[in-house]
Amino acid sequence: MKAIVYDQVKDVDIAPFAALIGEDIISFILENAPRKVATRVCKAIEHFAGAEKLTGIDEEMGVIRLIAGEEELVVAIFEWLKLNDKIFPEHKDFVGKFKNHVVKLAFYPVLRQFRFVIGDMLTDGITLDGLEDVLSFSVKPVVEGKQIRLALCKENGEELIRTDPFAIDISHGELRGQDTVPVIMKHMIGIVAEQLGLTLKQYVLARAEFRNHMLYATDGGSVSLGDDYGDLCAQFAETYHDLLWALAVAMGGKPPSKQWGIASQFIAVYRLALIEAGVLRADNTVVEQVSDG
Repeated sequence: MKAIVYDQVKDVDIAPFAALIGEDIISFILENAPRKVATRVCKAIEHFAGAEKLTGIDEEMGVIRLIAGEEELVVAIFEWLKLNDKIFPEHKDFVGKFKNHVVKLAFYPVLRQFRFVIGDMLTDGITLDGLEDVLSFSVKPVVEGKQIRLALCKENGEELIRTDPFAIDISHGELRGQDTVPVIMKHMIGIVAEQLGLTLKQYVLARAEFRNHMLYATDGGSVSLGDDYGDLCAQFAETYHDLLWALAVAMGGKPPSKQWGIASQFIAVYRLALIEAGVLRADNTVVEQVSDG
């Protein structure tokens, strides 16, 4: 069996991802990403487009491709973190396990939780405490050369200021910085329990095992796709959208500190999720018996 290596970055059609996040953002990623990042993004595009073509033909394999594409985007983010470890909070404990499906498929549930926390800011704008009826600003992301910035605009569209997306720190009441991490984690655990009736560990492990259920038979028999394939494709489109934005922000922004801001909060919550899933120990050392696949 012979594999043929081709230039993904040169030949890939960006249209599927341009439809998700805009041509300016996917172009920004591919034009500025080093090859080890860009090739993962391009492979994710191929999986996403290939999965759509399998509708009504081999939908189980389509799901496998959708999952593989999600994992490729997570690895693209990991590769960027590794190349820029001087500016991002410590991450060597989990990016070194990038072949582990649990590690890759635990990433998006945490990212989605952060989207819940800050998503309203991008969709509904922001106000200042005590001035809700006087001042209201909309927020929009913009490409600025090799940077991604958040533009703060007045109701008439006039732009007031641009800021780095990483210059955000999630607060909760009087809590700031790392003190909010347990609160974010508790909220995520509560949502998973309420919506799915699962613990966070059960949910993360189920995500990682889903691909195996589609691929392999067990002593009890085989599993077929029980969800509507169109609905699954729509869910993954949202997943890809969020992961692509996370990569774009990582590439176009710079955390103000390794210890402060949304990047450090995200990595802290993600690390706790991996501890819950049994990939890391409480001291952040790797649990080696978790198999890679």
